[in-house]
Amino acid sequence: MIPILTVQDVARQFRPPGLWLNIQHDAFFSQHNLSMRSFVISASRSVVVNYISSPEGDVEPSTNQTYGSLLKNLTFIKTFASGILVPKSYIWPVDGKQYLLPHTSVVLDAHKEGLEVFASDFNNDVPFPYDYNYDPVAEYLSFVDNGNFSVDGVLSSFPLTPSEAIGCFSHLGKNNKKQANPLIISFEGASGTYTGCTDLAYTQAVSDGVDVLDCPVQMTEDGIPFCLGSINLIERTTAAESSFSNRTANIPELGIVNGIFTFDLTWSQIQSLTRKLKPVLSFLLSGVGIFSLLTTPFQFCDEAS
Repeated sequence: MIPILTVQDVARQFRPPGLWLNIQHDAFFSQHNLSMRSFVISASRSVVVNYISSPEGDVEPSTNQTYGSLLKNLTFIKTFASGILVPKSYIWPVDGKQYLLPHTSVVLDAHKEGLEVFASDFNNDVPFPYDYNYDPVAEYLSFVDNGNFSVDGVLSSFPLTPSEAIGCFSHLGKNNKKQANPLIISFEGASGTYTGCTDLAYTQAVSDGVDVLDCPVQMTEDGIPFCLGSINLIERTTAAESSFSNRTANIPELGIVNGIFTFDLTWSQIQSLTRKLKPVLSFLLSGVGIFSLLTTPFQFCDEAS
């Protein structure tokens, strides 16, 4: 049985170089008298928290503006944040035929305002623009070594790939001047290889060379914070087949119907659930066939490179 980990478990068991807490649904936990703010303050006394982010769907709740519109007012963002985490498509847009469009100015504009920029949504086993010729290394390099800008970090389900891409292939030849030292940030650990937010995924991420381990923070009914990629237990555990299957509820604001939510179960109840496991093989469907991608870690270059 794969255990569900608390935030303290992740910090103490894996001792990551950096720790990122992603407070996903603070507004909903507050409605159930669960304070994420109190947790963050308490956690910072016992573990080192390097980054804290707080997305709330597509709309930032305090301003009622979409994140896309907020990016047009980076000066305002600088008043309450030190950086932004944006989907990679906000930086390199893609057309309807899966080809890259010209890059936006979001990285350059944010850097002018003194904001760090972190790009998310990197995966090796989903379709990405044809410009990269099915090479995920080439995709990462386009964000950190394109001669115009570099993001400050990437959030990846396969942290070994950006680790090797940046360490072995970036800034070679003519473009050998680094514009930044991008951080490698895990997405639920090495969730492309193992089930996310598990000891296996976090151990692999550390082995793969991440700079920062991430923890998407959820909260139990009795106020225990833990790491899980969804507030809906049905998505990541066997809650629907458990004795708690009658605890379903709806959260229209999140588009979730018949979910079983973390704030409706105690920590001991959640610990009794079984995690859904990730298949060993992932399959990438394309117009020309099916490509099986082994998720076993591999190396691009040796230490002497």
